[in-house]
Amino acid sequence: MSAAMDRAMMAMSIKEEDLPVEIPNRPEYCSKENNALSMIDRVLNPKCQNVAHLIVDLPRKWGKAGRIRGVVLSNESFQFFFKTEHDLEEIMDKGVQSFNEWAVVMERWVEKEPPEFLQFVPLWVQIRELPLNHYRSQTIWDIGDVL
Repeated sequence: MSAAMDRAMMAMSIKEEDLPVEIPNRPEYCSKENNALSMIDRVLNPKCQNVAHLIVDLPRKWGKAGRIRGVVLSNESFQFFFKTEHDLEEIMDKGVQSFNEWAVVMERWVEKEPPEFLQFVPLWVQIRELPLNHYRSQTIWDIGDVL
């Protein structure tokens, strides 16, 4: 059976045989209204962070089970849909979230994703015992670059 499967796989083509589908730039094709109260998220370690489990566990962790709907987009990204602006802002204001001891990158849905979308996690870091003679912006930026 594996030989037959191997032959079938080898016969498959990865060339683009079909013409691409043209989607008109018209309002009825736009999902802006459907996604306005949503956020797109990405796990940092898909091997350790099961997205299907995450979309069930995070709303429960936030105390919003039943008010948030999660959808798996890929093995490392997913989307949460909120019923109210207040719930969405409350979760976004919580800052960095974690699942299975790894951070989750979260950003509010935008119509046109910038190149850096879901690439950075904002962190607040407290620096202690920095000698007074090093209280300079450049020192702080250099420490930040290392982190």
